[in-house]
Amino acid sequence: MKRFSFHSILTVAASCIALTFAMSAHAETVGYLYTSLNGEDTNQVVCFERHEDGTLGEQRSYSTNSLGGANQAAGGDAAGDFDSQGAIQIIGDYLLVVNAGGNTVSVFDLDRDTGQLTRKENVGSGGTRPVSIAYVKKAESTDEYWVVVGNQWNNPNVQKGGSGEGPIEMYPTAAFHARGGGHEKKLDERNIHLFSFNAKSGKLRAERSLDSYVGTNGGPATVAFNADGTKLGVSTWGIAHFGTETPTHQKPSRVYVYDFDRRTGAASNTRYFEEEGVAGSIGFSWDQNTSTLFVSNFNLTPKKRDHSLTVLRDDGSSVRKVGNFGTGAGADIDEACWTLVDPSRGRLYVSSFGGNFISTFAVNQDGSVSTIGSMPETVYEGRAAGTPPGDTKDMYITTDSRYLYNLGAYQTFGVAKFDVRSDGTLSFGGEYKVRAATKSGPGAYNFLGLAGFDI
Repeated sequence: MKRFSFHSILTVAASCIALTFAMSAHAETVGYLYTSLNGEDTNQVVCFERHEDGTLGEQRSYSTNSLGGANQAAGGDAAGDFDSQGAIQIIGDYLLVVNAGGNTVSVFDLDRDTGQLTRKENVGSGGTRPVSIAYVKKAESTDEYWVVVGNQWNNPNVQKGGSGEGPIEMYPTAAFHARGGGHEKKLDERNIHLFSFNAKSGKLRAERSLDSYVGTNGGPATVAFNADGTKLGVSTWGIAHFGTETPTHQKPSRVYVYDFDRRTGAASNTRYFEEEGVAGSIGFSWDQNTSTLFVSNFNLTPKKRDHSLTVLRDDGSSVRKVGNFGTGAGADIDEACWTLVDPSRGRLYVSSFGGNFISTFAVNQDGSVSTIGSMPETVYEGRAAGTPPGDTKDMYITTDSRYLYNLGAYQTFGVAKFDVRSDGTLSFGGEYKVRAATKSGPGAYNFLGLAGFDI
């Protein structure tokens, strides 16, 4: 697989034409799929009909009446790209979505028969650039939930600077990265914020900030509760240094774990994992049976190329690494960023932004990870030939484990379909253009979130 950097994103023509499949006149609608455009203007949620044969049908879009967070003029070659997992969540008969540029969360009424959305309200996110939502039912409650929103603030990064790579570039400013600069400050608006949500009335109410973060290790990228809701995990961006073989300005990501009290909403006993040479810890998933976290990492030093996936174990007092894996073809720079667990088949999927493919791993009963069957190498499946490097993001798998969907979120602006084989590995099945995405060019949109349900 070809090596590349963010710089190459703009030198490769975005010529991948998404295949649009004509739906059968008699295709049965079995569910709906949702993503958000997160463009430079008013954010929109896009709804797809999902058919029994895995094809996607009619598309509808709904305004959030709040700004998306894309900004093509920001971040040099990155063209405003920033990343997260869990930007859309469905709780009962409601859909919640972040508006990264508007600093709000939109609540929609959700019609489970038709997939129709009706915006109910926008609520302030409690910080700057909300990117991820987690929820858990309150203890001894039927309709009340705790909701946590991760506010990222920004994605500070450094680009180039090595021999033949061009002059070094620092974002948002060189002063931010200097000793004693902005990255050493803890900001109230770079935080995880607690809300109460009533799944009967659809009312979302802000409670308080649970924690805020120092910029050296970046703001939240993903927030997620473990299976029983007693632990809250948070991954952070770190400070990435890309477009170079010598990432001397990189600062490591952190993966935080908190004890969470489902009665009071308190987060306590903070612990975290970090490792030099590993930054850009974006998506992570909890194992369903153990206190294990599967974390994807996209900005790695040359000696850490086998850390695209890190397997972490929380023992209640510390978070330690128990395994690490490369994604795709070993040492290639594929930029793993998103994770998804299918507990019914014991499979973990890792989506790579740069390489435009999904790697498949086996998840064992003890939470450990291994390659599939007797295969010594990682199994992975790519999207359409010609997809420009730097495009692939969130995933969604159907409840019957037959189909997996994947966003072309940053350049092609579509949804890819994969068929899931009996052993959990994937077979590419085509792509669908998002019709509401009418602008073009890297970063014109930055789709956030992919969620759905069955009728």
